[in-house]
Amino acid sequence: MGLGVTGGLSRPPRPVPFVVAEDDQAELSTRVLWAACLGLLQLLGPTPPPLHLHNHIREHQKLFQEDNGLLVHLKRGAMDSALYHFSTLICSVGTCYLLWSLAQTSRPKKN
Repeated sequence: MGLGVTGGLSRPPRPVPFVVAEDDQAELSTRVLWAACLGLLQLLGPTPPPLHLHNHIREHQKLFQEDNGLLVHLKRGAMDSALYHFSTLICSVGTCYLLWSLAQTSRPKKN
């Protein structure tokens, strides 16, 4: 006997018949699928309790409301600055490639 979902002892599952009428085929498929799901849950075991995460909202509010002359998307330091400059670089390269492609397609083909 195993432990049920509520933590108490549960009854063993009913045996599935080998000879199944056509009317019971859908019910058998549902039983097999349900048994497979329960087996998978038992295999994975109990899940650990959720981690208690610290709420950083107040700290972020103080950081972003501070008047230090920085842009909002750069207030958290070097990583924000790196992401900002990388995004700007990617956009600039894409714009240059777009203009180059338009210039190439506007010229007639050489035969």
